[in-house]
Amino acid sequence: MKTLQLVIIALLLVFVLPKCAGAQEGQAVKAGEKTIYYGVEINDVLCGYAKVTSVPEERDGKTVDKLEGIVSVKLSVLGGGMDLNISYHYLSNPLTEQFFLNTTTVQTGDTRMEFATEVQDDTIYFESVSAKETKRFPYTKGIILEAPLTTIHIVNDFIKGGATTKSYKIYDPARGEIHEKSFTRIGEEDLELAGTTYQCLVLEEMNPSLGVKAKQWYDIASGLNVQTQFANRKIFITDPSVVKRITTVNMDEILFAKVNTKISNIHGIEYMKVKGKIESIGEKLSPESLNHLGQTFTGTVTDNLIEGVFEITAEKYDGNHAPLFPPDFTNDPDLEKYLKPENLIESDNPILIEKAKEITDGSADSWEAAKRLSKWVAENIEGAVPGGTSAINTYKTREGECGSHSRLLAAFCRAVGIPARLAAGSMYSSLYGGSFGQHAWTEVYMGEAGWIPVDATAFEIDFIDAGHIRLGVGTTFNPKEMEILEYRIAGGNTAEGDTIPVEVQPYLGKYTDLTRNRVFTVIYQDNSVAVDIPGQMILALNEPDEQGHWYPKLTRQLYFQFPKTTVGQVEKLFVTQAIPIPRKTALDTIPGDVPESLLPFIGIYDLPQAKITLNVTYEKGSLAIPDLIGRTSELIVLKEDGDDWKSSDGKYAVVFEQNDEGSVTRMVVSITFKFNRGEPAAFIVEKVIEEDGIDAGLKRYEELKAENLGEYIFKEGLMNALGYRLLGEDKIVEAIKIFSLNANENPDSFNVYDSLGEAFMKSGNTTMAMKNYEKSLELNPDNENGKKMLEKLQETVKSQQNDTP
Repeated sequence: MKTLQLVIIALLLVFVLPKCAGAQEGQAVKAGEKTIYYGVEINDVLCGYAKVTSVPEERDGKTVDKLEGIVSVKLSVLGGGMDLNISYHYLSNPLTEQFFLNTTTVQTGDTRMEFATEVQDDTIYFESVSAKETKRFPYTKGIILEAPLTTIHIVNDFIKGGATTKSYKIYDPARGEIHEKSFTRIGEEDLELAGTTYQCLVLEEMNPSLGVKAKQWYDIASGLNVQTQFANRKIFITDPSVVKRITTVNMDEILFAKVNTKISNIHGIEYMKVKGKIESIGEKLSPESLNHLGQTFTGTVTDNLIEGVFEITAEKYDGNHAPLFPPDFTNDPDLEKYLKPENLIESDNPILIEKAKEITDGSADSWEAAKRLSKWVAENIEGAVPGGTSAINTYKTREGECGSHSRLLAAFCRAVGIPARLAAGSMYSSLYGGSFGQHAWTEVYMGEAGWIPVDATAFEIDFIDAGHIRLGVGTTFNPKEMEILEYRIAGGNTAEGDTIPVEVQPYLGKYTDLTRNRVFTVIYQDNSVAVDIPGQMILALNEPDEQGHWYPKLTRQLYFQFPKTTVGQVEKLFVTQAIPIPRKTALDTIPGDVPESLLPFIGIYDLPQAKITLNVTYEKGSLAIPDLIGRTSELIVLKEDGDDWKSSDGKYAVVFEQNDEGSVTRMVVSITFKFNRGEPAAFIVEKVIEEDGIDAGLKRYEELKAENLGEYIFKEGLMNALGYRLLGEDKIVEAIKIFSLNANENPDSFNVYDSLGEAFMKSGNTTMAMKNYEKSLELNPDNENGKKMLEKLQETVKSQQNDTP
């Protein structure tokens, strides 16, 4: 999926666009403070705003324009929040509208990036504080130092001068780069925004170096940039109420493209042919640049719109002629930038240097060292959105999305002298029934072999599968259309009718979580045992480890177990999910009787992207947590068991992780869900009723009972729940027949007669309702609901009798 840095770059591009001219209607001489609000829409969802305030200020005896702005955008990816906040400060010359001082801060979660630019005489000085990077440029004639309220060049050349096309060299304060942008007149258009109609000049802006094409609307009367649009994003002038009106936009709809091809064994994809239409932003792309190691592209690239066919072949490097370790690439100028720290890749951090040296100690060559580092990242960094984001934060929090994994691995490699960089593009996954999503991975330089791709996020520690499409090193993936034309799995694709290995056959079939009404299907697909999770994805499994844990090939945060009977028959499926939750702060008050040994664990733990906040407290002489899956409102008491803290029913196991100073940094909560073998008959019957009616459903029930070989689950509660679903849909006749069937199957259950009485009562059949409530009370005299309903029915009958002449 998309790396966070690319999100930030794209949004920074957006917010250097809103500007207003200084020479129109008093804008050149500001008598006082002026504030402008912009709304941000992504995929037609109002998800952010920008507030820009300018005010004159005296500095060293001169009047300057001080401009301050904030940007807030609410985003989610794969259900996790990754809100973005930007603040900036500019000082500019009111006559030329050129800035001479800028600071910008970008914040998401715990990750912070800071940029600063200062202009002194004929030199531009740039500093990326977080990356410890500095640059300097000659400030020559023709370079435009744009602040967010600078459009004097647009006003002079297009609004006043009538230009049809013009190119400018414009400084980018977020990157410390000078980009040549071209502007082309499209025409004029009236635009109504926030209750005001603007007569606008419409321009197309093109930044070839980043592959960005935007459409902009400038108010002819004032020069104000009132709207900007590119890709599926729109920024427009609005009123202050926008601050309270924004909602979160689901970026999955932008970052993923469904292909309706289910492949479970993703690691095994050795060849893939994909037809795509992709929009990309971040760097200039060409058909030639899309041909890379193991990847060929046939098609066109027009203004970074890619249309064509990719063919990818997985090529696994065998380590032949790998550089010595530690290597020495210091004399190669082409590799210099891939050995230095940069934003979010803090390879000069002493903590990362020490850890990288520890992991690679004794490596025979650079390839062994790189594989060790990749394996460490894969096994120790858990998936989370947005997670750590920067390399050092990812290392400290032990979690992150693909960009976080890839940056940490790049930082580790650079820290021990191995050139490394990020690659950006997309990866196939079984999400949404099969899809391509924006993704990042790492490339390490191996001398004669060149750049070798590895994907620690996907547990592909020394290769990448052929489901990866590489677009560049700093670009985005915005798919319009994707289609898999052909693919091949190592060892051959599994087709229907193929022989299934005898040793895996006992595990295959359907399993049901009766507490949550979920059915998982264990299948054999693409030469691997896999679990089909309906509506989500198919997970191919590795062979079981010594403890009988079947881990998915793509993650270690989940594992499966197949308990067997005494005769060796698989009867259940256990699914254990690990949820890392960082410690946020201490509790406001702590009971005085808490043992000192437990005090480090007591506190508030918070996982905002999953909307989980919980208190670890002291209860009944031990630690306690709330029930995360809502079974009960009572606290779950945990008892110490070695390094774990476990609940008495085995549902929860908690591990508290500590930093080098001994402070607890997070808890990892493992929750085990138990599935019974088989599929509820009620689920199958319900589908038949929906398609063919109640009589066909009842017939199917009898067939299931007759053919049952342990593959179907017949439970009173599940049939009763089906009856109530039908009753809730006002399908009263159908509900009565289901409740009647359940009563025949469970004649000793008071509850089934209570439910049948309720259905007859709703149908208006008082006699049958009373009869069934009486039967329910006969079986359970303490059934309070039955007593109340029967009394109500008796009063109704009595009232009807009194009303009869």
